[in-house]
Amino acid sequence: MLGTSPPGASRQTSGGYRELFAQDRDAPHWAVDYARRLADRHPPERRVLIQTSMSPTGYFHIGNFRDTVCAHLVHRALARLGRRSAILLSFDDYDPVRESQAARDPELADCAGRPLAARRERAARICRAYVAELRAVGILPPDADADGHTPPGSHWRTHYQRDRYLAGEYETLQRRYQRDAGRLARLLGRADGDGRDLFAVYCLQCGRNTTEIHRLDARAARYRCLSCGAALTARFPGDVKPSWALDWTLRVAHERIDCEPAGQDHCSAGSTMDRTRPLYEDYLRTPQPVIVPYGLVRTEHGDGKISGSRGGGPYVRDLLAVFPAPLVLWLYARRNCLSDLRLGFGRALFLGAYDEFDRFVRRAGADDRARTLWELLTDEPYADRAALPGMRSVLGALYAHGCDRDAALRELLRRHPEADRELLSARTGHALAWLALHGDPPYGEPEPAAPAGAAVGELAARLAGPSGPGSRPGARPMSREECREIYRALLGADHGPRLDTLAEVFTPRALADALTAYRDRGERPLRERMQTALDDARREAGRLTAVDDPDPAPPRPARTEPAPPRPACTGPGPAPADDPRESRHAR
Repeated sequence: MLGTSPPGASRQTSGGYRELFAQDRDAPHWAVDYARRLADRHPPERRVLIQTSMSPTGYFHIGNFRDTVCAHLVHRALARLGRRSAILLSFDDYDPVRESQAARDPELADCAGRPLAARRERAARICRAYVAELRAVGILPPDADADGHTPPGSHWRTHYQRDRYLAGEYETLQRRYQRDAGRLARLLGRADGDGRDLFAVYCLQCGRNTTEIHRLDARAARYRCLSCGAALTARFPGDVKPSWALDWTLRVAHERIDCEPAGQDHCSAGSTMDRTRPLYEDYLRTPQPVIVPYGLVRTEHGDGKISGSRGGGPYVRDLLAVFPAPLVLWLYARRNCLSDLRLGFGRALFLGAYDEFDRFVRRAGADDRARTLWELLTDEPYADRAALPGMRSVLGALYAHGCDRDAALRELLRRHPEADRELLSARTGHALAWLALHGDPPYGEPEPAAPAGAAVGELAARLAGPSGPGSRPGARPMSREECREIYRALLGADHGPRLDTLAEVFTPRALADALTAYRDRGERPLRERMQTALDDARREAGRLTAVDDPDPAPPRPARTEPAPPRPACTGPGPAPADDPRESRHAR
């Protein structure tokens, strides 16, 4: 018989939730530590299942992404140990829309209390955008479709909870939970009550979960809706949504989930991961999954977190616009999962990330821990990336060549013949994208046009003179003031790339024409060409990071035969007569 102390109190005294944060610091990487725990817990023939789940309240940002990266790294660590595993991506689109979400999102304006999947197109668009990002970063298998579904036997599965609930996937366990609601409440530390408040019915009439359950058993839930006033009985368990704590344990038990990452706020004393331990041990008679707790992802400045539920970005696609996929994964894997991360696109963080990543790649050939981490990130050989010039050199080449990507790449290949051309081209593209999206203007803000000095006309004449296109701008040494005069005419700045380099990139004739245009009309066509290159890079990055699919995939087919959604209703009235689910409900 249960005593007066909350279930699990003795466990908390002897360590309790603190065990969630225990780690073997001698392991070569934290993902290897969690993989070893799973390998020790389960027999060799078992395929370990790791879940990563999230609700499509908005587009998934780089804070949400940490959950999936943790699952991915543990999956790869298990493979290094010779163990089979799979990842289950669960989109919790059967969670209710909160009032605050409905107030700020026009697409959800009339959906407060209804499932997120009540707006199917919106939910599908958000989930597909994340699936596409996982594919681009190399986490999703290439044979997955636009919704993340894969052929049988794949190491990846994607579930949409609205489909799972309405298809009756959890019906047997749901009825058991409804029958034992009072016992579940006590196991969760609620000394009073019969557990009815652990469930909410999506009203059969208006579709909202603003309901009071008056009677609950394994067969049905009798309720009254506070929104439309209906007093009905829900007999199909798919209409009765358990609270988050019960929903999680139900899915863990049904899917046989062995491991799940979770934010530290879900792992603290009194949190879901802590309170549900007695339910696993005393009710389900199975160990709680191995939890991988992770810290917050914070903004570039201050203590604000990106990993809130409001969405708003930045997104994984924003990282991929300026970083290669292995570096994106490394940003999350380089620190202990318990540590907070600070990610952003300012100059210091951007250059610092590339500097540290390049040092890490060069260490992978000699340092065991670095090599272990590299193998968790990718199957690529590290030697090819170790030969690349640093990002500072790449930005310098772009600066020196007027932001012309091809010219900068040619110069970099000349100076670094050992570098892989494809990888160096990609790094140059990432550098140009960063300049276009996040960097300051390469040559500063242009100064207002002023009357051209004598040096402008003299150099223009020499570049266009009898010596022809081969004429070099440095035929006569120029004073410091004359150089400033030339750069103001070309770029609107006191300094810039070497003039002979500009002549090689744009031709001496183009340089002469640019100087003449400034002298005669106050125009700076060369700077405009450089700005056009940045604008093109910005548009290309925007195309790659766009969230709206201009050619959306057709609506996903149901994996089973879930019941069709109930038409929305804003007031009391009879259920639609043509609803095929009506036979399952009784008033």
